[in-house]
Amino acid sequence: MHDSDAPRPSGDHSDRSGGNGGYFSKGQRSHDDSRPPRSGNPGGFGGNRGHQGQGNRGFGGQGGGRSGGPPRFGGNRFDAPRGGPRPERESRAPRPPKPVIVYKDDSILIINKLAGVPVLRGASPTVCEMVDALTGARRRRMRVAHIIEDQCSGGVLFVSMRDTEDSPRDQTHPETTYLALVEGVFDEEKAQMGETVSAPVSRSTGQGATPSTHIRVVDSGNGLSLVQVRARPDLPGQVREHLAMINHPIVGDHDHKCTRDDLHRLALHAHQIRISHPEDDSMKRYKVPAPASFWIVMGKQPPADAAGVDAQPAEETEQGWDHVAGWYDKLLQDRGSDHHERVILPGVTRLIDPQPGERILDIACGQGIVSEHLVHQADVEVLGVDVSERLIEAANTRSTQRTSYMVHDAQSLETLESEPFDAVVCVMALMNIAKLDNVFRGVAGKLKPGGRFVAIISHPAFRVMGASAWGWTHEERGARPVQFRRIDRYMSEGNTPIVMNPGEVARGAAPITTMTHHRPMSTYVNAGAKSGLLLSGCEEWVSDRVSEPGPRAHAENIARQEIPLFMALRFVKPVS
Repeated sequence: MHDSDAPRPSGDHSDRSGGNGGYFSKGQRSHDDSRPPRSGNPGGFGGNRGHQGQGNRGFGGQGGGRSGGPPRFGGNRFDAPRGGPRPERESRAPRPPKPVIVYKDDSILIINKLAGVPVLRGASPTVCEMVDALTGARRRRMRVAHIIEDQCSGGVLFVSMRDTEDSPRDQTHPETTYLALVEGVFDEEKAQMGETVSAPVSRSTGQGATPSTHIRVVDSGNGLSLVQVRARPDLPGQVREHLAMINHPIVGDHDHKCTRDDLHRLALHAHQIRISHPEDDSMKRYKVPAPASFWIVMGKQPPADAAGVDAQPAEETEQGWDHVAGWYDKLLQDRGSDHHERVILPGVTRLIDPQPGERILDIACGQGIVSEHLVHQADVEVLGVDVSERLIEAANTRSTQRTSYMVHDAQSLETLESEPFDAVVCVMALMNIAKLDNVFRGVAGKLKPGGRFVAIISHPAFRVMGASAWGWTHEERGARPVQFRRIDRYMSEGNTPIVMNPGEVARGAAPITTMTHHRPMSTYVNAGAKSGLLLSGCEEWVSDRVSEPGPRAHAENIARQEIPLFMALRFVKPVS
């Protein structure tokens, strides 16, 4: 089912058996409520967009087994929501990119490993194999000095073995500090003072001192905590087991009964490596930036040096969508969403009820997908407006004799030179527009008396960016699991910066960021009332997908039909 239906955050793992994806508009991504934990097929695509306050639609979807390819219409591929392509299924995933080098000199090499890539043994290419290829003639002389878990991301240290017979670890004595995103919020005392866990772990040999893990809280939000962790002696699984022992399992750690999977990966990152440098025995520290998604899912602004986030302040992401237009247009060409064809477009057509000879305004039209659909359903004329010049250029390449497009801000429709319209549509964009009252006031001014306004939005009660997520009851023997929706806040309005393509960022691509705005349902209804429009209908739309067979398929199918993806609002302008 949805929630962020855009690309999954870094280190994503394909769901296993059907499941919920999501449908987004431009820019909402990612990280908001990720899709349900590890059990559905990838759904559609998403991403809300925000620019000059104006957003555009995107199409995505609740995951679930689907047969057949991307939907088509009028010969054009369309439809993924603007917000980010979903990562491919694991079985089709491309080979990992070259590892990111954090630091190198004649003696050491530090790599930022992606989550899911093995260090030494496992599916090829391993980090060691990639380093072999990078170091060329020295390949047999660079050896790994410490190994982090395959599901963990972050720093891995390699040491040159040219002039010594000492082991890489004995040469450098590495100590690793981790960042972990965990379930729950620590009480005030532990948040201030930190906490230490000393206990045997399952892979311990029982020799030496009892393994010890020190935990310090860095930040918290959305029912999660970001903690800094130091483990001694840093045994395999030690950090995960010790955090689970204090009832704060790492997000995505299903082996330790974590109920949240906001990032679709194990939210553990080797953040800092402290070593004795082999050249002069001086103590050195090397920082490996953590994924921005660790902060985003808490509803926090990531630090400027976080991996995959622009350093620009959040408010600047409202200043235009041209910087993502090319990426989004390519997304629509390459991907598709059955939610677009089977849920969104039929619902919009039914609610707007286009009649021959009518004129319709499509605000935040993007590439013109809805506009072109409407003219194929009835003998109408459609004007599409969007703030992005590049998206309007793309729309014009697809236009017909009864569609036209122009650059215009949805927040200033009163300056649009045109005759009044019979109907106005805005599909999956209001969540990305800053000045909502301006939009409704402009729509009311451009409608004829008796005219209709139809707006489709992500359901605000169940899709709260950074404050909602899927969860599961623990699967006890003989009992069916239950998938539930957790909502941490709803009434409070908020603006959230979003990395729209975290899956690509995790694989080395440049980040694409924008802004999304959460508002309760009453805000939309009241904005219409203040503009003089009357609410004539409200519908809540669910996915019609069905999960592929699997242990959680039954629960996913029930949740998909009970928890809606979208809300449709229909307003009319009074005749007198």
